[in-house]
Amino acid sequence: VGIRQGENFIASVRTALSEANAELYRRGAALSAKTTMGATVVVLGAFDMRFFCLWAGDSRLYRFRKGKLSRITRDHRYIQDLLDSGILQESEAEHHPRRSVITRAVGIDAELKLDLSEGEIEDGDVFLLSTDGVTGVCKDDELAEILGSTSLDDAADKIVALCLERGAPDNLSLILVRSAAR
Repeated sequence: VGIRQGENFIASVRTALSEANAELYRRGAALSAKTTMGATVVVLGAFDMRFFCLWAGDSRLYRFRKGKLSRITRDHRYIQDLLDSGILQESEAEHHPRRSVITRAVGIDAELKLDLSEGEIEDGDVFLLSTDGVTGVCKDDELAEILGSTSLDDAADKIVALCLERGAPDNLSLILVRSAAR
């Protein structure tokens, strides 16, 4: 897959998400003027040892490489904007009354705004796609420790078990993907 085909792949994913957005937005508006239907989304695509990620909301993509966990996405949440601007400190965010307010998601606005991140893939990279049901109860260093200490199947089971042990106050979904040399 060349660069042009990769760009076409990204455009196709954008189109599919935009169509889903239009349908959810239409259905929400049909219920009432005050109703929205929405879902966060994170998409991982790969071609020619490169990856791309499109997202809206607070579902996340992480890359675990050589023992280090890196967050690829930035949450589209009201609280994240406050953190980024320096108005709020991380220690204050956890208990802020608007900590769960999403600023972007599929279906909540007529036009879907997606962010894009791209990068190189190395052999052995592990990508973690997850909802806030995981990241809301698991810290990044805990996820890194689990990913670095066991197989992918066992890591997924351990992350789910940890979330359930902590009460799983929100939906929890995760996908783990390991890259391999061609």
